[in-house]
Amino acid sequence: MVNTNKENLLEIALQGEVTHTAIPSAYTTTWDNRSQMSLGRGGIVYNVKVGDPCYGWELGDNVEPGVSADGTDNDRVKGGFRNLSNVGNRVKVLSGEAKGSWGTVIGKVGYLPDRSHHVVIHFKQEVIDDLTIGDKVQIRAKGAGLNLLDFPGVAVVSCSPELLEAWGLEEKDGKLHVPVTKVVPMDYVGQGAGGSPPQASNWDIQTQSPDAVEFCKDLRFGDIVLLEDTLSYYGRGYYHGAVTVGVVITGPSNHMGHGIGVTILLSCNGGQIIPKVDPSLNLKRMLGLED
Repeated sequence: MVNTNKENLLEIALQGEVTHTAIPSAYTTTWDNRSQMSLGRGGIVYNVKVGDPCYGWELGDNVEPGVSADGTDNDRVKGGFRNLSNVGNRVKVLSGEAKGSWGTVIGKVGYLPDRSHHVVIHFKQEVIDDLTIGDKVQIRAKGAGLNLLDFPGVAVVSCSPELLEAWGLEEKDGKLHVPVTKVVPMDYVGQGAGGSPPQASNWDIQTQSPDAVEFCKDLRFGDIVLLEDTLSYYGRGYYHGAVTVGVVITGPSNHMGHGIGVTILLSCNGGQIIPKVDPSLNLKRMLGLED
């Protein structure tokens, strides 16, 4: 257990709606000059959930597991929904046949150039079956401003207090020991540098080179990964010796520089974070999420 300021955080309501799946065009060109129709970005994906393999889905490209939502109205309102929601926050359905049901935020993604952003939510299968595009959802958002009191150099990004407590973080000899599923070399880190604030977007682990594919083939949605030599404080970029820890939230991509999406949870540049590798670690187990 680590010391935090969770008692001083505001808990606020963020309202959005279930999005429709979107594709950039009917066919896109892959990194090796093939035409491909891409499925799985946004909307409702009935048969892929947190804990499932990232690979193995036909025509899947940046597949988002479960249900994707976004804010409505103007860009400022959308920005609030995207930036202030946190992994582990509870989500209530406000309309439709699933009204009154609850789910959990499991990640966030942001894409350029169309500025499409999604908050990805896990619901039980019986709830997903009743959801429709456009259903209203409300997040009980708590986590913005969360700090590790004994580690001021570690940034906490889009992480709820509940997830932090379930994670099993440990302080030893002045270092923060963080359980992770896998450590990812900087060589494999792709899309994500610059652009949006770290709270509203994501890093990608590139999935084009055969060695990268081999490295990533056992990853699951909800796995916790550490990205080496990446800094995600007030933006995202390369920084030697820094680390970013996040949760896998999209599947692989056949577009150059893109791949398995990672929602940022922690980052530091001073060597405070020490990874503790546990290949079985997954958000599904950490938060007790049910199918």
